[in-house]
Amino acid sequence: MGRRALAPLLAGLVLVVSGATRAAAGDTRAVLPPTLRDVHGKAIDVAALAERHRLVVVTLKATWCPVCRGQLERLRRELPRLRSCGATFLVLSPGPDDALRTVADATGFPYPFVEDRGLEIARAADLVLAPDQIVPAILVVNARREIVWTDRGRSPGTFNDPALLAHLDCPPDRVARSDGLDPSPVR
Repeated sequence: MGRRALAPLLAGLVLVVSGATRAAAGDTRAVLPPTLRDVHGKAIDVAALAERHRLVVVTLKATWCPVCRGQLERLRRELPRLRSCGATFLVLSPGPDDALRTVADATGFPYPFVEDRGLEIARAADLVLAPDQIVPAILVVNARREIVWTDRGRSPGTFNDPALLAHLDCPPDRVARSDGLDPSPVR
């Protein structure tokens, strides 16, 4: 096999190894519902969040996943930078609600936590790992509530926040917004 034949193969391998997938034109994209209920029973206007901000959904494998909790803690430390780039968040996980509330309290992540009952959203996004588990991932949702970017997988040495920051093109020195949008928590 010549070098020219290897180049496309290697480029594809880099995409597979990175875990990043991007919806191409014409792909059928998973769409989030216009509203969801958080673990406190509050209605979350997903449509408004997606229209006004760069909506990021963080999936947790399960409420007992320590690496997933670590991901939320890492994101919490980057919130000033992420907010400056217009990001706002939802956390999606299998339940039950009371266990998910415990995760929210333990991590201090100040955004809504949503139980994916029946794994309906995970199934639509092809993120069901097991009957009671979601593939750990970070998803970016466009104004039409379509999932347009996904970084799948997480392990003790591999987290999704660097890929998210790169995707959002959020430079390290960016801390203030000039457009007046406030992607603060919606609790």
